[in-house]
Amino acid sequence: MSDPGVEILEFAGFTLVPSERLLLHGAEPVSLTAKAFDLLTALLRRHGRLATKDELLSEVWAGTIVEEVNLSVTISALRKRLAPDGSGKDLIQTVPKAGYRFVAPVRMRSSSAVEYVPIPGHHVALWRAPSENPDARRAYLEGRYHWNRRSEDGLTKAIASFQRTVSLDPDFALAYAGLADCFATLGYLSHLPPAQAFPAARGYATMALERDAGLAEPHASLAYVKFYFDWDWVGAEDEFRLAISRDPNWAAAHEWYSIYLLVAGRPVDALREITAARDRDPLSLPVNTDLGFHYYYTGQYEEAVRQLKSVLAMNDTFAPAHLWLGRAYQEQRQYDGAISEFRRVEELVSNWPVAIAARGCVEGICGHLAEASATLAHLERLSTQKFVTPYGVALVQAGLGRYEQALSWLEQAFAERSHWLVWQRLDPRWRMLQGNARFADLVNRMRFPAGSARLL
Repeated sequence: MSDPGVEILEFAGFTLVPSERLLLHGAEPVSLTAKAFDLLTALLRRHGRLATKDELLSEVWAGTIVEEVNLSVTISALRKRLAPDGSGKDLIQTVPKAGYRFVAPVRMRSSSAVEYVPIPGHHVALWRAPSENPDARRAYLEGRYHWNRRSEDGLTKAIASFQRTVSLDPDFALAYAGLADCFATLGYLSHLPPAQAFPAARGYATMALERDAGLAEPHASLAYVKFYFDWDWVGAEDEFRLAISRDPNWAAAHEWYSIYLLVAGRPVDALREITAARDRDPLSLPVNTDLGFHYYYTGQYEEAVRQLKSVLAMNDTFAPAHLWLGRAYQEQRQYDGAISEFRRVEELVSNWPVAIAARGCVEGICGHLAEASATLAHLERLSTQKFVTPYGVALVQAGLGRYEQALSWLEQAFAERSHWLVWQRLDPRWRMLQGNARFADLVNRMRFPAGSARLL
């Protein structure tokens, strides 16, 4: 018997998956009572046709004697959940004395075991390795939602969701891939030391492949670790290509491969890959931010500003977009604007050393030496409470003109295998050290792949 797939109903910006008891508006979960969910499902399956009161009562309240008022009350509650401003009445038409009709267009389809659930901004491969446990599937989807927020709080919640997933189904391979992505992202954002984050990501990716050797996601995670932590350039590219060959629709694989290609000095190929990622996940905040990141690292600062402002027009609370916008302003010598963007990040993400160091670097460069020194002292105090990347401290020292101290901190970053060091040749903030022998030695010790990458 062929697999009928998973039923998916899409309407007015919503996605409903009956078997998962899941309703999303865009990427946001929408909570419904059990009866409201069943009633909505019944209406959607009959969209455009009259659903009589008797039909709905017998289907939604099967085996129960209820008054007709239960139906009208649940319809009212459903309208409010679909549109709190009252416009939900446009979706559900009341047919006096007869019943109700769902009048908005509905796309009805089934997702096979090799397809994606089309959640805008969250291109999630939930169905390719389904679990028999619906609670495990729900927990996995929650994890991917929180992972895509790219905040420390979001990543903490994502890890909890993925851990709940594997406690419910220890063989749910994609949940281990999710854990790998969380720890890789914690390492990338410098919320954890590299030696803690990236090996953990490698371990979870390996566990995912042990359970399903055909998955793409773990190979993308392994590539990320080989690129940012092992500095294994050949191995990283092999893993990225393998991930994309396994699943050309996994947006993150294209996104991360584009970053690798930038470092490798292949900006044309990098643009192709980040564009491919956006094509597959056009509403993803991380992907659209990384397009701005691409423009930044190729010296197209005006285009970077336009792109990052576009991201913030979608969601002004997405901290990474403010961070990269600040860096783009810095290169345009709009120092007040840069500092303002970095302070906005600090409002959104408390005590994030990456943003604090970015601000301190600009403060030093634009001559606010007392403020830069205070920022340096802040980072030193913060280092007694949490991980502070030496690369960030080096930037503030450099901004203050203390080049030898900056180089000493970069040496410490090298000893810790800081992933930020892969950007030494492209990070324009190091222009001040171009030609310095110690800096050149650090660059050479990274053994970058042959290419045209250069210090901007």
